[in-house]
Amino acid sequence: MIVMKYTALVTIAAVVYTFILSGFVSAARAKTGVNAPAMAGQPDFDRVFRIHMNTVEQLVLFIPVLWLATSVVGDLWAAEIGVVWIVGRLTYAAGYRKAVEKRGPGFLITLLSTAILTAIALWGVIQAFMA
Repeated sequence: MIVMKYTALVTIAAVVYTFILSGFVSAARAKTGVNAPAMAGQPDFDRVFRIHMNTVEQLVLFIPVLWLATSVVGDLWAAEIGVVWIVGRLTYAAGYRKAVEKRGPGFLITLLSTAILTAIALWGVIQAFMA
């Protein structure tokens, strides 16, 4: 049985969202004629592709610190910060789809939530070594 149910739910939501973004990339390829293995071409495709790739890049940082932070502050607190991360990714995508210049607020939300989780995880590791 999963004990950290909220953190698990946030993790699944983040992974499903990233999977959905890969579908958007496939649809953008079909719409713009940018065939694999090309990774750039039409500006509309480029933005959709970068939204997906940046989310993959951020997910690699997010998942480990989310779970480490859960062991420090508990399931609900870590999951709530994880929800902020997802909101950041959604905000990032919505802004970036409109224009490259509009991706900043979502990226900042993502960055801050990851930084907070990292600080919590680091604090927990330091405390473990001091015990």
